[in-house]
Amino acid sequence: MTAHAARHMPDLIGRNRAQVYRIMHDEGLYFATRGPGSATETWVAVSAQSPKPGAVIAWHAEANLTVTTQVPFGPRPVPRLVGLSRARVFAAMRRAQLYFRTVGPGSSNGSWTVALAQAPTAGTRVAWHDEITVRVSTKRPTQPVKTKAPVKAPGVVINGAGFKIGVATWYNYIPGRCATWYLPKGTRLTVRDLSTGKSITCIISDREDHGGNRVVDLSETQFSQLAPLWVGVISVKVSW
Repeated sequence: MTAHAARHMPDLIGRNRAQVYRIMHDEGLYFATRGPGSATETWVAVSAQSPKPGAVIAWHAEANLTVTTQVPFGPRPVPRLVGLSRARVFAAMRRAQLYFRTVGPGSSNGSWTVALAQAPTAGTRVAWHDEITVRVSTKRPTQPVKTKAPVKAPGVVINGAGFKIGVATWYNYIPGRCATWYLPKGTRLTVRDLSTGKSITCIISDREDHGGNRVVDLSETQFSQLAPLWVGVISVKVSW
């Protein structure tokens, strides 16, 4: 490689000060630090970096390193990303000190706006700086179908039986249990996939974020009985 040629950003995560100075000097790159110990040069390890390891950068480019006075190598839970905007996904993964890659509409050019699914699921403990796969889209799922039938509570009531039409997603939760924002805990639901006719039952024992177009959050076990997990969201009719 010639002296002025572009090069790949080295992996500095977990490196100590002496190693970082040597590696960056050998690569012909500059760096700036932030975080505990950065102002006094008492930091002992790199906890995050930008650009990420392997990125192609110019000779004498400057990398931004987040440093710490402790080496944070412990595992950590994957944050819940489904339904979050692009900015909130970046913020959540930065706080968790994890990397992620995106698949789906808008993933190749960074124009995606919302996360639809993720693997591993939220709550799964992974290694520090592990990579999470996030299925994304350039637009949110379609709004639920509205009805003009009489209502006593959120949802539609017909002859004492209620139903609601919208989208379902999944998260890492107890098999056979689910979450809604509009029905009391303990309610038994029947969830039918409108595209296939498949149905499952679950009992509400958790709360999802209020409103929006999601009518139920299923456990990954129940969702997988209706559609592959990578699909992320499906159109459903929820009855109770």
